[in-house]
Amino acid sequence: MISGNNIPPKALYLHIPFCEKKCYYCDFNSIVSDSKTIEHYLEAVDVELRTLTLMPWYTFTTVYIGGGTPSLLSEYYLEKLLRSVVSYIPVSGIKEFTFEANPGSLTMGKARLLKEYQVNRVSLGVQSFQDKQLTFLGRVHSCDDARKTFSLLREAGFTNIAVDLLFGCPDQSLDEWKSDLTNLVELNPEHISTYSLTYEEGTPLTVDLKGGMINKLDEEIELEMYKAAIRYLSSNGYDHYEISNFAKNGYECSHNRVYWENTGYAGIGAGAFSFIDGIRTMNERDIFCYSKGSPADIKSFRESLPPDRLASETVIMSLRLRQGISNTDFIERFGYTLDDRFGDTIHKLIHDGFINYDNERLKLTEKGLFVADSVMAEFL
Repeated sequence: MISGNNIPPKALYLHIPFCEKKCYYCDFNSIVSDSKTIEHYLEAVDVELRTLTLMPWYTFTTVYIGGGTPSLLSEYYLEKLLRSVVSYIPVSGIKEFTFEANPGSLTMGKARLLKEYQVNRVSLGVQSFQDKQLTFLGRVHSCDDARKTFSLLREAGFTNIAVDLLFGCPDQSLDEWKSDLTNLVELNPEHISTYSLTYEEGTPLTVDLKGGMINKLDEEIELEMYKAAIRYLSSNGYDHYEISNFAKNGYECSHNRVYWENTGYAGIGAGAFSFIDGIRTMNERDIFCYSKGSPADIKSFRESLPPDRLASETVIMSLRLRQGISNTDFIERFGYTLDDRFGDTIHKLIHDGFINYDNERLKLTEKGLFVADSVMAEFL
């Protein structure tokens, strides 16, 4: 039996924290920077990547380069980054290699570099097909940029493109959201993520909210938007396989499943998290401190998860998946059943209609799906 705390990491995340401009809603670890800072940062990433080759588990099945805006890198720096990855990570073992891009910052030259270095999936941050919403969010691209970048990726030969959309902006109408969905489906991506706008502490958007300059969209309208996405995307060939994610058959995001199933992953770059042998760590968030540090001293946070907490987190994350969590897999990993550990909670939530057992899988009902955060909190 594999211990719940002892699953070797098979997913690698690399954080590229550079943006042309910070979006008003974004609290990710990113900065607007110059080429000298980028140069030093990529050198530090190369050093940290090299340390992975000393680990017995340094082969990965998924690699994900996110940010920030990785596509903002010049062709020179993009190739420098990709060359580091393939120098230390056996490419033959990588089944899914994702690169995040923003419309307008990805050129054909960059797209061809991605193909040359075995990237086989691109995640495109479109967010909206309404220029007024893009302006409100502080995005630097237009709707036309999004369509052109998507076409460029197809022309470059990418057959696995994921697109992100945001809903729930102040004053956004249900019809505008439905129009966004229609525009996106017309592009025919393989994967779609739909996220509700969140107001993170410290962002300009939250400052405006607290100052009374904007108001949150009514929760009932936001819920109708979510339901509309489920109905429309499901009727157009996309499987609603996770709370916020939809995919055509065979195009679920393998990398993100690692997080949802709460198994091992390694993170490279400023602020990146790793979860290895039951120990969660985070790198130094400050980009300049990270770039100056050595792999031995860049960790700013470390915690060892006790088995009970790991079990709770595993249930919470797995319930995000529409297939839920397998009791058989849970027993194999932790040595006891879901009911042994969470029986009272499970019975209460089943009675209230929020979860159920489908054969031996515990999953959210449709009722539970719409209040998922509250349901998951019961397992803490």
